Amino acid sequence: MHELSIVQSMMKIVEKASQGKEVKKLVVKIGKMSGIEPHFLKESFDFFKEGTVCETAEMEIIEVDVRIKCFGCGNESDIKGFDFHCPVCGSEKTKIIAGEEMHIEYIEVKE
Repeated sequence: MHELSIVQSMMKIVEKASQGKEVKKLVVKIGKMSGIEPHFLKESFDFFKEGTVCETAEMEIIEVDVRIKCFGCGNESDIKGFDFHCPVCGSEKTKIIAGEEMHIEYIEVKE
């Protein structure tokens, strides 16, 4: 479960970015092809937040759909499953442009 190490790294970033202020909310974007399980990330966060600036914080996870760009017709489309063919022209010459990322979208601190 690599979500544990991801949360440990993320907590270092949050501690530094919040400048010691108590964090109210942490919003994270996770692509559906990132290899990160949102449920396990949330559980890991809840485990590691005790005794940190995030102790009372809630974590919101925004899941990002997989999006491709077609080199044939230029169309951008969200896809389901593992069919990476362009749904408009059928070309297999596509590139994933979203859905593999994982990043902190924003940190809300208490005033």
